[in-house]
Amino acid sequence: MNLKPISIPGFFVLSLALSIFSCDRDAGSSYFRDADFNGQWQFHMGDISDPTRAGEDESEWIPVHLPHDWSIIDYELQDSLHEGPFFRDLPGGADVGYLRDGTAWYRKEFITPENSVGKQIVLNFDGVQAQMELWVNGKLIGEHVYGYTPFVFDISSALHEPGEINVIAVKTINQGENSRWFAGAGIYRLVTLSLLQPVAVVPWGVYVTTPEVSTDRANINIEIELSNKKESEVEVSGEILISSPGNIQIKLKSPVVKVGANSLATLTVSGTIEEPALWKINEPYLYTAEVVLYADGEEVDSYHSTFGIRSIAYSVEDGFLLNGEELLMKGACMHHDNGLLGAAAFSDAEFRRVKRMKEYGYNAIRTSHNPPSESFLNACDELGVVVIDESFDQWEEAKRPNDYSNYFKEWHIRDVQAMVYRDRNHPSVIMWSFGNEVKERADPDGIEIGKTLANAIKEVDDTRPVTQAVCLFWDNPGKDWDYSEGAFSMLDIGGYNYQYMEYETDHVKFPERMMYGSETFPKFSWENWEMVKRHSYVFGDFVWTGMDYIGESGIGHNTVFDEQSRQQISFLKPWPWYVSWCGDVDILGNKKPQSLYRDVLWGESKLEIMAVRPVPEGKSLWISYWGWHDELNSWNWDGYEGVPIKVKVYSSYPEVKLELNGEVIGTAQIDSTDKYTAEFEFPYVPGELKASGMSDGREQESVVLHTTGSASQLELDAEKMVISSDENSLAFINVRSADQKGMVVLTDNSELSVKVSGPAMLQAAGNASPEHQGSFTDDTFSLFRGKGLVIVRSTGELGTITVEVESKGLEPASVVLEAN
Repeated sequence: MNLKPISIPGFFVLSLALSIFSCDRDAGSSYFRDADFNGQWQFHMGDISDPTRAGEDESEWIPVHLPHDWSIIDYELQDSLHEGPFFRDLPGGADVGYLRDGTAWYRKEFITPENSVGKQIVLNFDGVQAQMELWVNGKLIGEHVYGYTPFVFDISSALHEPGEINVIAVKTINQGENSRWFAGAGIYRLVTLSLLQPVAVVPWGVYVTTPEVSTDRANINIEIELSNKKESEVEVSGEILISSPGNIQIKLKSPVVKVGANSLATLTVSGTIEEPALWKINEPYLYTAEVVLYADGEEVDSYHSTFGIRSIAYSVEDGFLLNGEELLMKGACMHHDNGLLGAAAFSDAEFRRVKRMKEYGYNAIRTSHNPPSESFLNACDELGVVVIDESFDQWEEAKRPNDYSNYFKEWHIRDVQAMVYRDRNHPSVIMWSFGNEVKERADPDGIEIGKTLANAIKEVDDTRPVTQAVCLFWDNPGKDWDYSEGAFSMLDIGGYNYQYMEYETDHVKFPERMMYGSETFPKFSWENWEMVKRHSYVFGDFVWTGMDYIGESGIGHNTVFDEQSRQQISFLKPWPWYVSWCGDVDILGNKKPQSLYRDVLWGESKLEIMAVRPVPEGKSLWISYWGWHDELNSWNWDGYEGVPIKVKVYSSYPEVKLELNGEVIGTAQIDSTDKYTAEFEFPYVPGELKASGMSDGREQESVVLHTTGSASQLELDAEKMVISSDENSLAFINVRSADQKGMVVLTDNSELSVKVSGPAMLQAAGNASPEHQGSFTDDTFSLFRGKGLVIVRSTGELGTITVEVESKGLEPASVVLEAN
């Protein structure tokens, strides 16, 4: 019999994670929450007959520490079809970056706590790709089918007596041909264990809202949903300690409530916070709420959550308001993978991704097309980035043979509510999205599904608007844009995919409709942002994509062609391409050319310069809708001496001047109608290329590109010099090749080797090339455009970590870190 994650009437029990939890009790206490359960797992690639049997021979198992993505494990066989973890003939390989699918098992031994009699022992999974089964001591506890939603299982009934060893086993399945992008495989997010009393807060049971907010005061409402699994009635009450960012504390108490045997109840507590520290984009203040639950006068549970005090409002006339001030969303659509780490959701990696985007000027992220990890949202809360939290890429109609459409009818309510229950206390989340380009989006059946999903969301949280992303009917031939009215009919705010040209027309037809660019093409960045600036009813622009991701291989490529090769231009690129190449930022976290243009568009920079790669005579350049011009902020163009080369100056100055080796090439007047772009063309000569921003005839600033010398040395830049000795702590070390003057040599693709010593291990090393380079995890890798990345992981001990990188013909480099 296949069981589902435990549920109770009116509440789907799918996760214990809510904002940031802490467990301040050890396993010897009468209860504890969310103890780290990520260590000492064993992993087996491939199916196996009985992995749950005690005493199983683990000689073919390898030790792993979660999170873990087995899709990036190298194949044992390496040949012309298998290179590292990549398989050239993988069905649907271009969708998922040619990374492996299949079945794999995890197992772990666990001793039943001595004080567990009569209590609940619960495993909490933040996400497992793609389908999973949980077995305990040979008993099937249940299954979960959607790789992006969190869930819990109560395993109490399957455990042995206190003090005895139990075997926990997790079967993970990635069937292949189940996604349009790389999803990963395995227990790729964090796992915790809780020991709970019979009377306890249910999963996601603490719900904090701030119905009235001003700079003077905020009204706060806290609902505490609890369960009584005793066979007798109990009297329950709660105490809440709220702490401000400045550690000012407020204590609240609930009334005493009688809860019948095997019943649910909700405690409601309200209060006022004077002069609250509001959660803002540039000042993302966070509060904490610690709830202590009492049953018949005895403490039985505590629950720790973060939240933010902020208000959101939206209208056609005033736009989207955060704390009463209009917010123009500078948005990025982002998939969930972490580049060289695969899908593994290390907290440090998730934080780094959000931090990079915030540093680059983005203030909004759409989690395309699925709920992110808890760690990702924690980072958005802490760093001040608003989030559109999205649930599904398909409903009942499939996009790939083995995708979630096969499970949607049975699972969609519990999965969408799992997202909302877990994420509703995150101040960063400002919208719930229940679909992306679903095929049936505007059909009568689809409209009913959309209404059902909207209602399911608002049953759990009615403080945020609902949306979905709607595209042109390229997938439904014969239907024009007017047919989309049905898809928008159940939405509070409409998401437009690639349809900025319909904004003004639709506003005339539907003057009450509010909208945003839920996906937009990079090469139409100016057009989309102009719409946001001009019209209050257009709330923001979310480019596809903010960061490169694995899969949809080469969707952002450009191709040089002639008449004979025109027909060979394809939507995706074939092997060995594995990265989308459509991001403003590459998979290492570095800006690509379109990001520098966006800097000027958004006012993050006032002056940037690019050189465009010459197209051979007789040929033309085709640029994908998701692509960008073949240009670099480099003045190294060996082999093109004397060949005309186009230089672009992106600037918000009214005039720009371009000089080569001290001689003026030309000047140009420039404004917004020029899309902040001036172009010059002249024969390439090495040396110094200088662009100056001019105002009132005076130079205000300049940007210079130099022709570098040959690469002669390596440079390492560790993003942190001290890391935690926790086994999930990561250090990111940027690698560059430089000439004798220390200038990065973008033409250098040298092969390097890396050595790690001390209490750390090499987790990944590689570059940002869209073409695969073999293994992610071995100790050799190549640079791409002069850059690479080394990621090391703590082994859990204190001490000094040394990372050394060398390459033939280049001066080696090393960096010393501390783990404490």
